[in-house]
Amino acid sequence: MKKTKVLLYLIIASSIFISCKKEIEEINELLETDFKVIEFYYGYDNLMTNVRDNEKSKPLIIRERNFLEINVNQNGDFELEGEIVEPNLIVSELKKYLTPNPENKEMPETIEQEFPYAGKVITNKNLFISALYHENLNYKKYNKIRNKIFIAYNEVRNEFTLKKYGKSLSELRNEDKEIEMQKYYELTSIFQFRYTEIMEE
Repeated sequence: MKKTKVLLYLIIASSIFISCKKEIEEINELLETDFKVIEFYYGYDNLMTNVRDNEKSKPLIIRERNFLEINVNQNGDFELEGEIVEPNLIVSELKKYLTPNPENKEMPETIEQEFPYAGKVITNKNLFISALYHENLNYKKYNKIRNKIFIAYNEVRNEFTLKKYGKSLSELRNEDKEIEMQKYYELTSIFQFRYTEIMEE
């Protein structure tokens, strides 16, 4: 069921690129992976350099274990990977997925990377988060849940910066020294946040 939903989301997203050429060899790659998503930003330069130029375009490979599914019904009940999560546990449960865990095969796939300031780090490999909200969910409940998702993300980053850089996330964010600013921007590569929201009709 989850895989069917994900494929539906990706079909909708891929329709944006309907005017772009489709390469036959991509079919073979899809057979070896669970999902394939083209990461993009809106802009003509990206269309010319990444989308139309197949040699430069590097689609993200998304495996099912790297797809984190969130469902929120009209009452504001939060469901993570098919399990209802109590409001006071949402942040802690999300952090289990956002924090790289190479020992647990049920968690998102990880990869070791090296960075200028953090050194060798285990990161989540192409973690993709999709939140499906019911159309009748009121804004107050929606905003509260959405805030918890971002709180979980920032708490994971804060714990990392304290351990690796000896400073909190807010301290790095407010620093005006070049080296500290570089450390802060480095976090965007260490903890990439691919998050999308979908309204259920």
